[in-house]
Amino acid sequence: MTLEKLLDGVSYTAATAPLDTEISSLRIHSAEVEAGDVFFCMKGRDDDGNLHIGEITVPFVAVTERAPETDVPYVVVEDVRSAYALMSRNFFLRPDEGMKFVAVVGTNGKTSTAHYIASLLTQAGVNTGVIGTEGHYILGERVGSGLTTPDSFDFFGLLFAMRAKGVDTVVSEVSAHAIRLEKLHGVKADIAVLTNITQDHLDYFGDFATYKDVKLSYFCPENTATAVVNVDDPAGMELCARLEGGEVRVLTYGLYNPADSFAVNVSPNMDGLRFVANLSDEIVEVKSPLYGEFNVYNLLAALTVAHELGVDGVTLSRAVRKVHSVKGRFSILRNDRGTVIIDYAHTPDGLAKLLRTARTLTKSRLICVFGCGGERDTTKRAVMGAIAANYSDYVVITSDNPRFEDPEAIIDDIEEGVGRTEHKRIANRSEAVAHALAEMQEGDTVVIAGKGSESYIEVKGRKIPYSDFDAAARWGRVR
Repeated sequence: MTLEKLLDGVSYTAATAPLDTEISSLRIHSAEVEAGDVFFCMKGRDDDGNLHIGEITVPFVAVTERAPETDVPYVVVEDVRSAYALMSRNFFLRPDEGMKFVAVVGTNGKTSTAHYIASLLTQAGVNTGVIGTEGHYILGERVGSGLTTPDSFDFFGLLFAMRAKGVDTVVSEVSAHAIRLEKLHGVKADIAVLTNITQDHLDYFGDFATYKDVKLSYFCPENTATAVVNVDDPAGMELCARLEGGEVRVLTYGLYNPADSFAVNVSPNMDGLRFVANLSDEIVEVKSPLYGEFNVYNLLAALTVAHELGVDGVTLSRAVRKVHSVKGRFSILRNDRGTVIIDYAHTPDGLAKLLRTARTLTKSRLICVFGCGGERDTTKRAVMGAIAANYSDYVVITSDNPRFEDPEAIIDDIEEGVGRTEHKRIANRSEAVAHALAEMQEGDTVVIAGKGSESYIEVKGRKIPYSDFDAAARWGRVR
């Protein structure tokens, strides 16, 4: 593809590179640049791509926000990140134009909600693709994994593959990082869901207000046609106020505040959830194998999206029975003593909802195993310790991706919040799980939180193979 075609829609102020230059690929890492590529000189927190132009020894074109000091063909753009997204989109022939696009934004519930939407649509005969934390899927087949929202080039490459396979609707998780870094620039969501906004990633965004505003910024006319918003969440209420009278159409859902979609007669039990969903006055009887109030919200969001995309209530009532939890999202295992629950919850709000639901299911004690990631938001550690202590009878504090931090120092921070609640420190996560399962007595429930289906622990730059599921199977004889 020529540079001129790649630059379609991109705002640039100067160009020394001939517009008829044939471009092979797009790169953001100087070490990966090959002859005929475009290199995007991005500035991050710790590095600047402009400083690495001189390291590239093959013919290439630089896209940058300032003219390079070295003699290389270049294009000067107003914003290199948005240019990267738009040029990636052009490189893959604007694949989003042939499909519906559903974005799922929020702190907790993104993965489950995205998969529930895809499940409902698939059962209604819609060809779907999914992009998210638990992997990327085309027509139900897993085709890869990586970041929650991939890099722009990878993202549009996925959309291109989905379109080629006949996908009608793409459901994608959209992270706050992706919004800040403009990874999806140029794509307008037909529907964007806001699940909730609670504390997370403050190490990157600095404070909660900034983190919240980044997420809410996605719901603008350039990015979103219709917003589906949880009005029981304070950020959802704020978003509705911001959008009132504007170009973005708003549909609301919730349990406690007036909403377009709401649930009544919610009846949780050991067999799952039962409730009646009212979707803009169309009634759907819900019988689901899922657990917890948080899943009532996730299902309401998914039902609202599917209904908005044209799936009728009768079909939804049938399809929702076959919606199952995502692996590592409140996954329930059992042994001869009680129940083991494995969940990805790694934020204060997520852990609280997880343990609150687990408490309703346990017949006896609740034992919680969890840790906090290293080199991430340190302020949530004591908070999560206090939450674990509040809902649990016994807490086992362990590691969760310590990275380059000392695991014992992270545990110190968590322990401050746990206080006098009975607990034990075991930095080795496998040993911590083994200890918790050995402590189980008749009717107990053990919750293992933080990693879900992740298959590694990140320690000092290495991803060491590890799975909570494997540890539970090894030490707990679960089934």
